[in-house]
Amino acid sequence: MAPHQRSRCSGEGASGGSSKKVEVDPAAIVHKEGVKPSTPTPGKAGKGTPSSLPVYPAKHSARRKGLHNKSVDSKGKHERHSQVEEHTVPWIAALTTYFGYAVLILFGYLRDSLEFAMSCLYPSRFPSKAPDGYAPLFHDFQYFYTRRMYWRIQDCFNRPISSAPGAWIDVMKREKSADHASMSVTEGVTTALNLSSYNYLGFAECDLEMRDEVVHAVRTYGVANCSSRTELGTTEVHRELEECIAGFVGKEAAVVIGMGFATNSTVLPAIVGPGGLIISDELNHSSIVNGARGSGAKIKVFKHNSAESLEQILRESIAEGQPRTRRPWSKIIVVVEGLYSMEGEICDLKPIVEVCKRYRAYVYVDEAHSIGALGATGRGVLEHCGVSPDDVDIMMGTFTKSFGSVGGYIAGSRDLVELIRRVCPGSTHACSMAPGCAKQATLALRMIMGADGTSKGRDKIEQLRRNANMFRVGLERMGCEVLGDMDSPVVPVMLYNPSKIPAFSRECLERKLAVVVVGFPATPLIKSRVRFCLSAAHTEEDLIAALKVVSEVSERVMIKYKWSGKPNVVPQRDLKQNKEHLVDVVGEWDAQHFGWRDSLVISSTGRFARGNGDEGSWHVRVEGAKTILRLEWDRWDSEELVLQPPDDGGVSPCPSPRRHTFKGKARIMGETPPLKGTFTLRPREGNYLSETEANGQHYKFVSHS
Repeated sequence: MAPHQRSRCSGEGASGGSSKKVEVDPAAIVHKEGVKPSTPTPGKAGKGTPSSLPVYPAKHSARRKGLHNKSVDSKGKHERHSQVEEHTVPWIAALTTYFGYAVLILFGYLRDSLEFAMSCLYPSRFPSKAPDGYAPLFHDFQYFYTRRMYWRIQDCFNRPISSAPGAWIDVMKREKSADHASMSVTEGVTTALNLSSYNYLGFAECDLEMRDEVVHAVRTYGVANCSSRTELGTTEVHRELEECIAGFVGKEAAVVIGMGFATNSTVLPAIVGPGGLIISDELNHSSIVNGARGSGAKIKVFKHNSAESLEQILRESIAEGQPRTRRPWSKIIVVVEGLYSMEGEICDLKPIVEVCKRYRAYVYVDEAHSIGALGATGRGVLEHCGVSPDDVDIMMGTFTKSFGSVGGYIAGSRDLVELIRRVCPGSTHACSMAPGCAKQATLALRMIMGADGTSKGRDKIEQLRRNANMFRVGLERMGCEVLGDMDSPVVPVMLYNPSKIPAFSRECLERKLAVVVVGFPATPLIKSRVRFCLSAAHTEEDLIAALKVVSEVSERVMIKYKWSGKPNVVPQRDLKQNKEHLVDVVGEWDAQHFGWRDSLVISSTGRFARGNGDEGSWHVRVEGAKTILRLEWDRWDSEELVLQPPDDGGVSPCPSPRRHTFKGKARIMGETPPLKGTFTLRPREGNYLSETEANGQHYKFVSHS
């Protein structure tokens, strides 16, 4: 036993039930055939005209630069190793961002100086902000930042809604007061596509069957228990939910707490105190930060998602012991999140757990955003990374994201759970979870597990994964700087400049798209971003239209930092060879990529273009009996398509023997193994003109049918 484990408190280990390791196949983006296209502005599903969006493979092969690189061990299995490369801000973005803040601060202090001078000259018209004899209630810079920066863009935050937070929401209109200090609600609403709520699996919307049972629970147990769990706040529905969540995550027992934030902030002080050591990821949520600070334990921080940094800190901490006394630590707890919501990154959990086991440190995993959203069956980051529940001592999660409810839980050994029930303020002092909310979480959990006898839960998980990956790929294709991992339902896009925070939010809302923008102090000063939250409730048509809007707004506010703007130049030798195939290739084609319908226009100049403006160069070559069309995209990898007869063996719309169907393989995001699909070009239905030239008869597309 390691020295820091000598004072182990009973019940702080984990001896939960075993769980088989789940091999999770890489996410394959499988889109439905025959989906109706949507409008450029988001509209309800099933309406609109064809849309064209970037859905082609990007040049960047890694999911996230410098993270989760693959290597092969001695047994030939692929293992994930944490080689973290910190996100760097482009120098031009950093320069303009600092300049923008400097201008805001300069004019802010100038206005403050003028107001101070006016208050001295006209005290009745410009009263002092603090009553006589009282110190200012707000910190000087905090109040300055609020007045001069936040108030100017507060219409982008705290937006009230008058509907359920489903795929579509009704955003209430507001207007600012004369001094910009407050906003008042006016008449009218804006119906917008909701890309801002944590409604991952779509349970926030009313399900008729679930609604009836939730209403029955409210009628039976009341709206609230008006008591803590240790007094009269425990009902049958609370016990049912605890048993259900413990079985779902593979632990002996679980305890439910009425608030997700309070779960971390009150449980951590209950399980570790002075003499203990908390080692926290540098990007952990503020609830973890508050809980760690309130515990009285020593706090150390390791580099984000880096098992190497964690091991170094563990080794040094165990060797040095407690400050001044050099006594062994009473216990060491390593705290990580399953999914980091501000970065959209998935925890590299497996090597972190291996390091903790090597040094006998407890593992505390916050699955607030990952439970229900990650893993083949929704069991979170452990299932996603192939980690057994037995290797994680304390599992925390919330019901506010994937379950459409409120509150949080702690799952672990039975002794640990009983300890938390007795000493955690969230259990002993706070009001218990409302019975109706507990019933909602239980019903959602049962549907995810398939206990309701249907596949609705599994379908929701699969739909969320498809939506998240498709939306992330679309943003990558249009040149936005996207953070995070594939399969993450949170997709952040960098804005950087403070002026782009309100610009992006307002432009999106005008186009009926509700998004969340984030800036300082929630992020570093120069790392402002917009954070898209995907849901299983979104249809493919919704997201196609949303990508169209985001592309338009991104062009307008200039956040396509990854788009070089440098087109390919077709070589002269290829252009000469193209002339042999101009009549058979030039024209309009119906394109299909990973099941998504689109169009392609091939020009006789050696260039081609999509409906949304994406371009590239093309040429045709013949290898034996194969005729190969090569598309050299300006912004991503080239693709090769082989001429084939019609799929159904029927007659092509074009009589030409060389104008049937081009088909090839498609890759996406450079996954390992790659996500495979097909890229198909079919002759567009229409009229073709027969022409006789020196090298034979050809057919040229002239018009639609």
